[in-house]
Amino acid sequence: MAPEHDQSSSRAEGSAVFPPGVESSSYPAEAMTFYDFGQRGVDGVTKIEAADAYGEMTYGRHGTFLKFTPGFVSPLHSHSADYAAVVIKGQMANYKPGETPIPLGPGGFWYQKGKQAHTTACVSETEGLIFLIQGEGFDAQIPPVVD
Repeated sequence: MAPEHDQSSSRAEGSAVFPPGVESSSYPAEAMTFYDFGQRGVDGVTKIEAADAYGEMTYGRHGTFLKFTPGFVSPLHSHSADYAAVVIKGQMANYKPGETPIPLGPGGFWYQKGKQAHTTACVSETEGLIFLIQGEGFDAQIPPVVD
């Protein structure tokens, strides 16, 4: 017979995972403070700005809003860890070398495997906004570091 499993401890552990150390809370969009963290598109002018919803983007588990200048196209790059992103505003594309970009509008979703070369682009004439969730700190490896 299998040992009994204490479901209350699983619930407690699960509730502590997302997001860590944050009480239930709400944040109006106008309260988000975006900052330039130095990421530029291939043109050297377009950029990404970030606003931390929970955690700190470069230090462990986090949820972060990323705002893209219209026409932003990243250099080919990778990340150390997987992440998931949901498009909030504009049209975005995230694609591997050789793939045809698929424009994703509000509500569109992508999952990006860590250590996989890809390009991220804002393909609309208006700014792009995504919400990114990642279990580790965010980085961009240029050139890409792949398995």
